[in-house]
Amino acid sequence: MVDFGAIIGDSVNWTKKVLFQPFNFKKWLILAFIAIMAGSMSNGCNYNSGGDNHYESQQQQQQGSGACGDTGEGVPSVHGSGGACAAPSAAGQDMSVFWAIFGSVMLFIVAILLLFMWLGSRFAFVFIEDIIKNDASIKKPFADNADVGNSYFKFNIVFTLVFMVILLAFIGTGVFIYTISAFLAFIPLVLVFIVVAAAVGVFSVMLIDLVLPIMFKDRIKTLAGIGRAWALVKANKGNFTVYILVKIGLGIGAGIAYMIAAIGAAIVVLIPVVLIGVALYFLSKGLPATAVLPYWIIAGVILTPICVFLFYCLMSLNLPFAVFFRSMSMKFLEKLDPQYALIPSEKPVAAQQ
Repeated sequence: MVDFGAIIGDSVNWTKKVLFQPFNFKKWLILAFIAIMAGSMSNGCNYNSGGDNHYESQQQQQQGSGACGDTGEGVPSVHGSGGACAAPSAAGQDMSVFWAIFGSVMLFIVAILLLFMWLGSRFAFVFIEDIIKNDASIKKPFADNADVGNSYFKFNIVFTLVFMVILLAFIGTGVFIYTISAFLAFIPLVLVFIVVAAAVGVFSVMLIDLVLPIMFKDRIKTLAGIGRAWALVKANKGNFTVYILVKIGLGIGAGIAYMIAAIGAAIVVLIPVVLIGVALYFLSKGLPATAVLPYWIIAGVILTPICVFLFYCLMSLNLPFAVFFRSMSMKFLEKLDPQYALIPSEKPVAAQQ
């Protein structure tokens, strides 16, 4: 059985070494940015631009039916009576503009989501490399991990699409059960959903905690990494089960600790922010009416970056936990197979069953 106490202790020590020995504020902020980007996982959807053809076919059907007025000889009137054709034409144009705008917005959203998914897939390996090397570089690790990052990105697209199909299948089944009032059928549906969700959760732990470090070490594609990680999990089912339980427990504790720290820091930060806001408000009272709007615009331009930076600093309070859990996953992988001793260690590690 793996010594999880040793894993936790080694992970804590490495986290202290990376972040506090010595403490470097710039390094902290850069690693926080990398950690945030490494955790960005998004989903996308397809865009279909068929609105214009649909609108033209509707016009042809309306003209052929004589709905816009008839000359009495079976020929549709161009103008109709009282401008009857003008209203449908205007409505159709409005709808085509609406769908064009809607489609453009959706395409933009999909592009942004795919961009962040691609960045997140690449930064996942940047984060691993920087922790291993006790560094805070971005440019070189980002370029060096292009192959494994792109492979992980492609896998994420497929995995997200499959997950969406499964989720839609559950939703559709639930709606169908509701429409036929077979409410007892919800019980097996919920049970199946719980089982599927648990399986997805376990697979995600294996993917993020084991597959990514294996891909980083061996420079292999995602499916090959999954195969090697699965072989280790099958040979260490008990250890992997305990690892998940330990991680859940530590995650709950880390979440509580982070919330307490974030609330305390937010209170400390909000006090000067509120005081500055009150001071600016009273200063604006002594200004002429024509100067109030420019005054607040200038104040907003100056204060907005400061507030964004302070908010970013609050988010970065979670960095020690991010470094710890990433270190713990690599230390656990090292215990399963010593060839994956990625984090420097003073003593050799033997595989533990």
